[in-house]
Amino acid sequence: MKKLSLLIVLLVMLGSCVTSKKYNELNALSDKHLSDRKDVEEKLANITNERDECLRVKEKLVNDFNLIKSERNQLLTDKKQLESLVEEYKKLNDDLFSSKKSLLDEASSNQKILADKLALKEKELNAISAAQEVLDEKLQAREAQLVLLEEENQAQSNRIKELEDRLKEKDLALQNLKTNILDALKGFSSDEISVEEKNGNLYVSLSEKLLFSSGSFAIDIKGKDAISKLGQVLSNQTDFNIVVEGHTDNDPFNGSGVLIDNWDLSVKRATSVVRILTQDGGVLPENVSASGRGEFIPLNENSNPIEKAKNRRTEIVLKPNLDRIMNLLNN
Repeated sequence: MKKLSLLIVLLVMLGSCVTSKKYNELNALSDKHLSDRKDVEEKLANITNERDECLRVKEKLVNDFNLIKSERNQLLTDKKQLESLVEEYKKLNDDLFSSKKSLLDEASSNQKILADKLALKEKELNAISAAQEVLDEKLQAREAQLVLLEEENQAQSNRIKELEDRLKEKDLALQNLKTNILDALKGFSSDEISVEEKNGNLYVSLSEKLLFSSGSFAIDIKGKDAISKLGQVLSNQTDFNIVVEGHTDNDPFNGSGVLIDNWDLSVKRATSVVRILTQDGGVLPENVSASGRGEFIPLNENSNPIEKAKNRRTEIVLKPNLDRIMNLLNN
């Protein structure tokens, strides 16, 4: 551009020295140069614009390249991660297949074991069912037996209740009889007459001094009175068996006549009491019996006269009639 300006100036300076034709030529040339300059300037401006546009395009391409490079790097990273995931998936899939196969094998084995156990359980169940049927039959038989036993138990309970009632009646009758005897014999002392309940029986003990002289079986008047009063109480007693027992001490019998020893003496004394009970007291003969016990059931040791006197006695044993009770026990 500077060279072109110098050229134009030079031409102007020379214009004063050249001809008109030459001047016109120069002027035309100058115009041409100006036109060319304008074209050059326009082209230069266009080139500048194109250069700027190229720079912008280049910058955009560089940015796009960097972006694409970054995306490519990201894609490579993603690819590596994806490849890692694929490998992990393949490994998991292989493990799953292996586990599945192992589980299937185990399931197949377990299924066979379960099938064998099931078959065994079915056999056991069949055996249990058969045993249950037998037990049911036995249970029915037991139930039938139980019904019979309950009926028998009820019958036994009724019998026991009746037996208890009979025993209570017997005890009450024994107590009433004891009371009546004591009331009837109030006028006699305790060393002459004693009344004692023992082993379910009532014992009325009459001393020798009340009834007999020594070695005799004849009853004194006071003794007859006592036996008669006792007989009146016993005459209406049908629920008692009456046993009259004669007892002596251990001194040998020294009498004479029909008596030989203490056996004879004890028997004769017992029968003497029985006669007064039946004849004077009104006791039925079929309800009374006599026995002689001699010296063999003493109350004491016979070691002195007092003990011997206690052993010489006549006992009237009142035994409750247990026929009805025995009938209950035997039925």
